[in-house]
Amino acid sequence: MRVRPAVGFMLAAPLAMFVQIGASAADDKAGELLAAMRTALGGSKVENVKTLSATGEFRRMMGEREMNGELTLEVMAPDKLKRTEDMGIPGGPSWSRVTALNAGEFWEDSTNRGGGGNMMRFGGPGGPGGPGGPNGQGPSEDDRQRFRQMQQRRLAGELQRHLLVLLGRTTAPASYVGEAEAADGKADVIEVKPEGLAAMRLFLDQQSHMPLMLTYAGFQPRMMIRRPGEPPPTQEEMRKRMEEARKEPPQEVTYEVHFEDYKDVGGVMLPHHFTQSVDGKPTEEWTVSQFKVNPNLKPETFVKKGT
Repeated sequence: MRVRPAVGFMLAAPLAMFVQIGASAADDKAGELLAAMRTALGGSKVENVKTLSATGEFRRMMGEREMNGELTLEVMAPDKLKRTEDMGIPGGPSWSRVTALNAGEFWEDSTNRGGGGNMMRFGGPGGPGGPGGPNGQGPSEDDRQRFRQMQQRRLAGELQRHLLVLLGRTTAPASYVGEAEAADGKADVIEVKPEGLAAMRLFLDQQSHMPLMLTYAGFQPRMMIRRPGEPPPTQEEMRKRMEEARKEPPQEVTYEVHFEDYKDVGGVMLPHHFTQSVDGKPTEEWTVSQFKVNPNLKPETFVKKGT
């Protein structure tokens, strides 16, 4: 994956505490920094954003394979997100996948366009990775439900991160945790803790107050990929593969997302280049070709067709 080197931040002191301050003062400082961030992003223009969409070239590393295609995000504050991926693996399968969160209700839809391969993605705990269905031929209904709940939490976390980074919005508790240093500058670090979701740390440039990076903890997805030319696995082979995958404990990792190439879009400063790494290894790159501020999105945009 051809990803530009990310800025390497180092905590200025143990436990990220550069200046020892009390909890109340830390909360006040976080509020001041978030307000400064919103001003830097566009002030009143940011406050007036109700809907937002972004489309651009997207790449993801999945094991040994690189997938590429187009990613479109549509957001309606405060509780709606739709993610559309049109992706493919060179010489392998291609597909379109839509995942959405509509006021807390999760749904997904996908279309496989073929191409000589197959892939199954596993999440963290509760992913569809083991036997348990009739005669041990697949995941049980409880497994499927747990996986669905995991997907819903993942998308809810993504919505919270987009609202925070792109619009400076959060209703979750936020506190200042210290100062971070990189070769070309310093950043203030704010920790935000949404209820029921992973805490995230936002790094703001000390001079401009613009978002530079966000980190959060999560589980490493697991995949099983059938390479082009390989015959499809039998039910028994698939059951064994899933059983082996289920035996492996989920691996907790640190996700690190960097934001670059800010441009003015209707008075709002928005990053047009996103890179993600997992435990320091690049995994995703998204180059936005078009942002739309307050596009004409409707609530029904986030409702699954046919329901």
